[in-house]
Amino acid sequence: MMNAASTVTALALLASIRAIHERVCVRKLARVLLCGLGTGLAGCMSIQDVPPREYYVLDDLAKASASSPAAQAGRVLLVNPASASPFYDTQSLVFSRSPGQRAYYQFAGWTERPGRRLTELLMRRLEARGGFKSVAATTAGIKGDLVLSTRLEEFYHDTSANPGSVRVEVSAELVDYAGRTIVAQRRFVQGVPATGENAQAAVAAFNRAATTVLDEMSAWMESVVAQPVVR
Repeated sequence: MMNAASTVTALALLASIRAIHERVCVRKLARVLLCGLGTGLAGCMSIQDVPPREYYVLDDLAKASASSPAAQAGRVLLVNPASASPFYDTQSLVFSRSPGQRAYYQFAGWTERPGRRLTELLMRRLEARGGFKSVAATTAGIKGDLVLSTRLEEFYHDTSANPGSVRVEVSAELVDYAGRTIVAQRRFVQGVPATGENAQAAVAAFNRAATTVLDEMSAWMESVVAQPVVR
């Protein structure tokens, strides 16, 4: 008969063997699933062959220049953080193969969420152009004359036709801070062709589309603030 010490040792050995067996089974299952999902892959790649996730910076390609003296205004602009639908409020790159369908790139993402990054780029652009006395976030705790609210409506790579194009759609609303009245509203839409059906080509097109949206938003806001204040 086995004594207590031998029994404990045997149980520990069995536990170790079971743990090793479970790890091997999990690895095999992961390999099978990866092979099954790998449409378009040449053969079946191992876990070690999975490419790393790459992150891209959404950028403003234009060199901001100061606005004309006629557009100068002594108003303080406060900017709310951009809102977005939950699906776009992510660091993942979004693509679409057919109308009404969206998906995420598996191995590509943004360094920042697009809505947050667009707000940052717009504030930089407006500050550099000098069309406002100052530009600050609503969280800065200062008093302003106008409040800008934006929403990221669409931000995806349309791959329904090779190589596809990107679509960027942003809605904007300017509100008089004191009167709590809407001063102006507008929607900005840009579709830019991509040079390839991959994340790198999509990012390049996103940068061009975002730059054009920033151009249009800056000019629109300066034209609004150049008008006389009506109380």
